[in-house]
Amino acid sequence: MLQSISWSQYFLVISISTALYYLFIWLVFFKGRFAFSKYAPSFLSAPSQGEDAPDEVMVTVQFVVDELRPLFAGRRNRSELLLSLRQQLVKYRDYEPASFREIINEFISQESERQCSIRLSEEDLRAVWL
Repeated sequence: MLQSISWSQYFLVISISTALYYLFIWLVFFKGRFAFSKYAPSFLSAPSQGEDAPDEVMVTVQFVVDELRPLFAGRRNRSELLLSLRQQLVKYRDYEPASFREIINEFISQESERQCSIRLSEEDLRAVWL
């Protein structure tokens, strides 16, 4: 069987396989940066000019809230909760429309108190964004 495969066919298959592998890795790593990704917020897909539209901010807020909601389930340790929130919010650190952080902080504060019985201070909420 191996005698019927030429070196050029072998290198062609290896090259195509390698290209597909790295394409897959690149797409997985940068999945939030493409507009065709249905889960990517619109601010990651293309830079906008000027002020962000209120609808765009609310869509992004809803996306982030949906990402954060599972983090509160069953958490009773303050430092564990803050660490998981910090890890989740690191990708939104540079997104700075007028009320984005305030809305997210309000959600975090309410959910941590309601689901985890943990009251977060303003300092804790600021530390989450660092």
